[in-house]
Amino acid sequence: MTANSTSPLRPLNVGNVVSAGLSLYRTHFKAYTGLSAKALLWYLVPIYGWAKAITIAGQIGRLGFRELIHQPEPLPTAYAQVQPRLWAFLGVTILVTLIQIVVNFAASIVGTLLLFPIMLLPSIVGEVGAALSSLLSVAMQILLLLVQLWFQARFMLYDLAIAVETDSEAVSSIGRSWRLTQGSAFRVQGVLLLSYLIMAPIYILTSIPLMFTFPLLARLSVGAPETEIASLAALVALAFLIFFILLLVAGIFTMPFYQSIKAVLYYDLRSRREGLDIQLADRGPADEPV
Repeated sequence: MTANSTSPLRPLNVGNVVSAGLSLYRTHFKAYTGLSAKALLWYLVPIYGWAKAITIAGQIGRLGFRELIHQPEPLPTAYAQVQPRLWAFLGVTILVTLIQIVVNFAASIVGTLLLFPIMLLPSIVGEVGAALSSLLSVAMQILLLLVQLWFQARFMLYDLAIAVETDSEAVSSIGRSWRLTQGSAFRVQGVLLLSYLIMAPIYILTSIPLMFTFPLLARLSVGAPETEIASLAALVALAFLIFFILLLVAGIFTMPFYQSIKAVLYYDLRSRREGLDIQLADRGPADEPV
């Protein structure tokens, strides 16, 4: 599906959502990556820059959604819609981040309490217990990861709600995301996992410079000759600088991809829960979405 083709009026499965997001991203690659580059540069400026960056990310999501409903906006128009909510984007992002930190911390505590008796199995029942302990430990780690991912899925669309539903309260966007994903959390988890798998190779490549620092750091830790310390430290600093630059470059390409997928998911969930696609068909593409 391209941005100029018929909107996805049928419910989408996990693969459809990611495929549609990729198509949307590919169609508007130049515009979206240009905005992404601006956003990532703004991240270098504390507080105000962070707010600008998050707002631009929301702008990309809004642009994608408007394409899907056949009401495309020029870049300046979309930015004019999201710019007044700049501090709302930052505030709600901080709030969602804090909620997720608390959830992850609580999940870690629960996981530790559950893993402790499992780790005692080898001393109680011997080799069979050791094998069972390993199996249960892996299963517990996977379960905790899924719990954390479930909460991430429920909060995934708050920035789309802020960017698209500009007449709504900013904080209510968290509840809006929660309601939209109600009953679809596992499907959204699937979208998240597939998206992460697609982006993972890019970030693995960015970490290559760090791999070269391990032997250098080991050399420094065991007491390298003074004549080598300066050169080793310079090499480590260079590796981290290259890693940082590659991380920025990776973000330029992955952030709009992720926002495009979120735009498709937001459209799909609104169509499923609110009949947005039917409303658009009845009202015509010239009307504003409900």
